[in-house]
Formats: sequence, C-alpha cells, structure tokens
Amino acid sequence: MAVKFLRPCQQGTLYNKDEVASFDEATEKRLVEQKFAETVKAKPVEKPAEKPAA
Repeated sequence: MAVKFLRPCQQGTLYNKDEVASFDEATEKRLVEQKFAETVKAKPVEKPAEKPAA
C-alpha cells in the first residue's frame, strides 16, 4: 500500500502535496488518520528491457 500526500508533511524527509510514498502499515495508517495523506494503490515498477550482449 502507498499514500498520496494531501499537504506538506515531514516524515523522515519532507513530502510535498501530491507526492506518493510507501511506508510500513502503522505509519500509513497514522498519516491517513491525521489527514496528511490518502491511500493509493502503488503501481509496480517496470524493469527496462535488457539489451542483448554485443
């Protein structure tokens, strides 16, 4: 699970509005409960295609 920030928030580092980040479940729950963020479904990161060896 990941969260999208609704306003700037200091959580280890500074996150700005509309930034998306992933944390442990307890941290994500706290951020949502305190209305700093909303849950979003994280998109998997795609690996770039491997080039054949020359």
